[in-house]
Amino acid sequence: MTHYSAFADARERKQVLVLAACLCGAAALALIATTSSLSSSELSPSTSTELIGTWSQPKGIGIDKEPYSAPANLWLYWGSSTNRRFTGSGEHVRHVFKMGNIAGGEWRDPRFLRSLKGGMFNKLSEKCCTTLLFPPMQWDFLVVNANKVIGQNIRAYVANGNSMVLTGGILSLEFINRYFYYQLEEADGNYDAGPFLRLPHFQGLSAEQHDVMEPAPKVLPQVGIEVTSVKKESLPSGASIMYTSPFNSAVFAIKFCMADNPMSEDAAPLPPIKVLPRDCAASAAAGRPCSCGFICYLGYDWRDPYPSRWDTALKQTVDACSMVPPENAGPELQRELQAEPTAQPEESERQMEADEEEKEEQMEAGPAPPPEPQAKPNEQQQEQDTVAP
Repeated sequence: MTHYSAFADARERKQVLVLAACLCGAAALALIATTSSLSSSELSPSTSTELIGTWSQPKGIGIDKEPYSAPANLWLYWGSSTNRRFTGSGEHVRHVFKMGNIAGGEWRDPRFLRSLKGGMFNKLSEKCCTTLLFPPMQWDFLVVNANKVIGQNIRAYVANGNSMVLTGGILSLEFINRYFYYQLEEADGNYDAGPFLRLPHFQGLSAEQHDVMEPAPKVLPQVGIEVTSVKKESLPSGASIMYTSPFNSAVFAIKFCMADNPMSEDAAPLPPIKVLPRDCAASAAAGRPCSCGFICYLGYDWRDPYPSRWDTALKQTVDACSMVPPENAGPELQRELQAEPTAQPEESERQMEADEEEKEEQMEAGPAPPPEPQAKPNEQQQEQDTVAP
C-alpha cells in the first residue's frame, strides 16, 4: 500500500510539470505572435525603448576616463641606480606610464635605457625631441669626469632639444649639480612641510606648456618626508618654478642651452659651452646660435605604492617638458637634429638592375691593377735630354 501511494504521488508531480511546460510554451508562442504582428512603424519610441531596455554610461573613479599610454618619445632609465624591485620606486614610476612587458622574469621594453655609457645614449644625444625619465636614484650613482666624453654627452643630450626629467631625492639634485654645473640646495633640514601650490604662470615656459599643465593638480602634498624640495634662491637663471611653498620649490624646470665655443678652431676644435638663456640672443647675433632643452625635477620619491596626485603631476610635467624650446626652431638646426634619418629617393628597377650588373662585372674582372707611378717633371726632362741627339 505504501509503494502504491508513492508511485501515485510521483505520477501526479510529473503531470503537473508537463502541464506547466505546455503553458509556458503557449505563452511564449503568443508573445512571439504579438511582437511579430507589430510593424516597425507602429512601435512608438517609448514602446521600443521599453522592449530593448536602457543603458547609461558607468561613472566612477577612473571609469569614465580614456586609457593612458606613455608618449611615443619617452624613454625610461632602467639602469643600476633604479630600484627595480616589485615594491621599489622604479617599479612605481614604470607603472604610472604603463611601460614594459614581462619577459624572462623581468620588465623589458625597447625604450628602457640601461646605461648612460653605451652607444644607445650616444645616438640619443645626437638627435632631437626625446624625453629621458629617471626614477629616483636609490641603488647607485654615476661617477665619471664631468668634462670627459660621458659628461659631455649628458649635456649634449639636453642641449640638442631633448629633456631630462628627474624624480626626488638628494642624488638626483647631485646629478644635476655635477653634470650641468649648477648649485642647487635642498630645503633647510632637508624637509619642507608643504603643501606645494601650482603657480598660475610659469615664467620662461610657452603658452602651449601652460595649457599642458592645466589638468595637473593645483596642490601637491608633502607625503611624510618623501618630498625633497629645493631652495628658490639656489635655482639658476632660466628656471621656471611650477609648484612652490613660501621658500622652496618641489617641481621646477630649467632651460639648459649651449653654443659653439668662441675659442674653437678647425685645427683645434673645442666642445660647446653652456650659455644662459638670456644670453642666447647675443650669442646668435655673434654667429653662434643656441641649442636648448629642459631639465625638470619633481621632488617626490615614489616609495608609496598607492596612486596619488603626484602621478598626475608627473604625467603632465613630462608632457610639458617634452616640448622643444623656441631656440631650436631654426630650420638649419632642425635638419641637423632631426629625429629620423632623411628619406632617400627610391631607385627604379632598371637602375637597380644596372647597378647589380655593374657590380657583377667588377667582381668578374677582379681587382683593378695599381696605377703606374708617374715620373716627376724633372725626371721627364732628363729622359728627353738623353734621348734627343
